Amino acid sequence: MQTRHLWIVGPVLLLAVMALAGAASAQEGGDPERGGELYVENCAVCHGIEGGGRIGADLQNFPGIDVSAALTQTIAAGVPGSVMPAWSEANGGPLTSQDIDDIVAYISSAFGGTAPIEPLPTYEPAVIQGTPFEAEGDPVEGSLLYQANCVMCHGETGQGRFGRPLAQAWAANEPAAYIRQVVSEGIDGTTMPAWAQARGGPLSEEAVADVTTFVLTLEASAQPAEPPEPAEGPLGRSTSLILLAAAALIVVIVVIVYYRRA
Repeated sequence: MQTRHLWIVGPVLLLAVMALAGAASAQEGGDPERGGELYVENCAVCHGIEGGGRIGADLQNFPGIDVSAALTQTIAAGVPGSVMPAWSEANGGPLTSQDIDDIVAYISSAFGGTAPIEPLPTYEPAVIQGTPFEAEGDPVEGSLLYQANCVMCHGETGQGRFGRPLAQAWAANEPAAYIRQVVSEGIDGTTMPAWAQARGGPLSEEAVADVTTFVLTLEASAQPAEPPEPAEGPLGRSTSLILLAAAALIVVIVVIVYYRRA
């Protein structure tokens, strides 16, 4: 009877040891402490500082048999047709494979209660000189909201990252109305989510107006790129002009001689 029980318990213990070994090996490639910093910088805006979800999925109960593998795949390649972009450099994102391993290690450990949650950073309000268009919001408050919600996709100065560059001249007749609509409603089928509370997002109408006004100041502060100087040919500019003048002179002489003979 005892031997029979050992035959049953033995494989169970073996499977348990293998599972623990697999979990440990999954963590070997990632640094959860560094992953926490990267999570705050890139992921908390959508998934929440405690992983409970915001405009992104709840990471506290992430589905899948191999959670680490599922997280790695999702972070690296994104989810097509959703607001989850591809983060890996191989897919056009800003994160290296090691960055992703670190974030996966953090998520796998922190939300299981085995690692501290990284605190959110503090933000400094921008110094606003004015907006080029009439707008309803407060650009200073908008700068704080932008840093907390938009930098991850659009860059610190609106230069673009996942999202489109915002430091630009807006072609719309009413750019404030256009930007406010996009921020509020998002763009279906892209990684731009709806931010307004009326659309399921986290921002009030006042906050959306503030962000919109701040985005308009990015256009005001953007410096147009200087046009590149024309590249000189292999003969140099001066030599090319001399040869061109000589060719023109030869053409004139040929025409004069032709008409005199005629």
